[in-house]
Amino acid sequence: MAGPPTGGIISPMNEERPNVFAYFDARRYLRDAQQAMKTRKRQFTLEHLGKLVGLKSKGHVSLIFQGRKNIPEEKIGMFSRALELEGREATFFGHLVRFTQAATHRERKLHLDRMVAAMRVADRKLVPAQYDLCRQWYHPVVHELLRILEIKDEWEVLATALRPAISPDQAKESVELLRAIGLAKKDSKGVWKPTDTVVTFGEGWKSVAVREFQRHAINMAEGALEEVPPEQRDISNLTLSIGADSFKELQERLALFRKEALTLARQDRSPDRVCFLNLSLFPVGNGK
Repeated sequence: MAGPPTGGIISPMNEERPNVFAYFDARRYLRDAQQAMKTRKRQFTLEHLGKLVGLKSKGHVSLIFQGRKNIPEEKIGMFSRALELEGREATFFGHLVRFTQAATHRERKLHLDRMVAAMRVADRKLVPAQYDLCRQWYHPVVHELLRILEIKDEWEVLATALRPAISPDQAKESVELLRAIGLAKKDSKGVWKPTDTVVTFGEGWKSVAVREFQRHAINMAEGALEEVPPEQRDISNLTLSIGADSFKELQERLALFRKEALTLARQDRSPDRVCFLNLSLFPVGNGK
């Protein structure tokens, strides 16, 4: 299963102005919004926008549009007013800018969640359901369990098959999410089965969604040290002193091993468990 689509489900542009809720890149929205405003008001040039937000030149605005400069925090509201955004739109735009300019995963996750919270219910159809796939550790696990178990609507059976167990309501919600994304459907006997659909993540969501799932997997590994018997797990560590070439070779070998592990899983005709396989390689000391 690959794991949000590449933007809004509907076109972000309409005849009057772009729908800010359809954007997950502030720079792209700014470019489209300025062009739409210029269509309605010919004087709405980059220079005019710069004056409205208190910037010295159109060149500064152009650098912001290109991503070479950030919008200062104190200017976000001024940009919002210049583009005639109010209420939820203005709130969403503020977090969109902060999401785009964030330097850390924690900041990006914070503002992405607040962007979603600012949306009207009708606009949430623009949020890729795939993002939800990575927000809880158990969604991918449920997907794989459907390959092993014969589940109709026995949510308690499915819930207790996970380790740690989840609630029956969570199991039902998870399958409904998989169905909505196209990753699960009922067969002719009413049994839930995973599909062969490949789901991809758009760049606006990819880094946050994937990082969030990685954090879940790392936390699960920590819990497994205490909760899973040694004979049912394999957790080991190495501390190495290596050069740049060896580091790169190890990265390549890990990438190859991931492919081999996926191939092994696909060829297995009698799976009886779902496992997380975590591989980590990172520097903890530098000699230069």
